[in-house]
Amino acid sequence: KAVVSTQSTGKERVLGGLLEEHSVSEQFKVLRAFRAVLFLSVEDLCTVRNVPRPMLLNHLFSRAGEALLSPYKVAGWTPSQYVAWLYSHPYEVVDMIQGTIQWYEDMIRESGAPSFDPIYPHIIQLLQS
Repeated sequence: KAVVSTQSTGKERVLGGLLEEHSVSEQFKVLRAFRAVLFLSVEDLCTVRNVPRPMLLNHLFSRAGEALLSPYKVAGWTPSQYVAWLYSHPYEVVDMIQGTIQWYEDMIRESGAPSFDPIYPHIIQLLQS
């Protein structure tokens, strides 16, 4: 978290010096808002409205335990393959995450595991919002 926050702050400083506030792009504003998300509780993270929902959903997977795999792992991709897919399929991200959750639910039922990952209900909440 600290490394990402520091890198984010550095990029913000460089870009901020090059851009006037009224010309700041949406991506820059999202980058700035996402830095704060890194330090929020999961409950608070689900109430964030200035960061795109797919970005929040993917971040929640990073906070989950080992059984709740990230979408790219379920697809059998590397992180860089997933990022390339995200850029080329921006309107399909939530569908892929829903497919990942369906896979996880099926896996839990089939294995007879006693409970779901504590992050699971928060992902469901965000998917339904």
